[in-house]
Amino acid sequence: MGSVATVAALDGAIARVERRYGSRALARGASFERRSDEGVLRTGTAFDRIAGGVPTGAPCAFVGTGACGKLALALRAVAAAQRDGAHVMWVDPTASLDAVAASHAGVDLDRLLVVRTRRREDALTSAAAALRSGGFRLVALDTGPGLLASSVRADDVAPLVPLVRGSAAALVVVTDQAPRRLALLTFRFERVAWERELGRTTGWTFRVAGARGAEALFHARSYPRTLLDLGVRGELLEASA
Repeated sequence: MGSVATVAALDGAIARVERRYGSRALARGASFERRSDEGVLRTGTAFDRIAGGVPTGAPCAFVGTGACGKLALALRAVAAAQRDGAHVMWVDPTASLDAVAASHAGVDLDRLLVVRTRRREDALTSAAAALRSGGFRLVALDTGPGLLASSVRADDVAPLVPLVRGSAAALVVVTDQAPRRLALLTFRFERVAWERELGRTTGWTFRVAGARGAEALFHARSYPRTLLDLGVRGELLEASA
């Protein structure tokens, strides 16, 4: 009888914790170990070598001005999340997602849920619902151009932070401007040079700086749509020397 009472007490404690903190607050040992092994989304590029990959269970921001490559690498993260059959939500309040570019990046459009809203509050509500559901491996929120009055600011995602912390999902905020009040793991994107042929822009080179100052270099071409991985800057300098 004692063992039955113990099991009942344990079940009751688990139920109370899950009611208060959510169904993902507790995990069995085997599940926790597996989740630890899956703590990052690896893009298969030099970004993984400077950052370890896109973290899950914690929010991060891809920050840079237009045509700096942040969308191209975010799409690589989407493809990485889908490789194991997972679903991804892309919140796109300014309707800027290019389906052709996503397909060329390896994204399975059939398993990508795109949410296009006109109001900032709806964009945040959609992202929050996806994170609470536990059914998405990655939620990407493209805040859009910062000049638009209706665009989402990086600081606006503060309510999403507790939802993603400790979960198995990743939250990537793609934004022109870094948050000012919210502490997010930030990767900064910067265009280095344009590529021009016959007077037309055909591509550009950009770099991504990690938290410790290491940089990965990429080259994006407009046609055909490709993303060339040039490597880690320090390694390239050593090779050239």
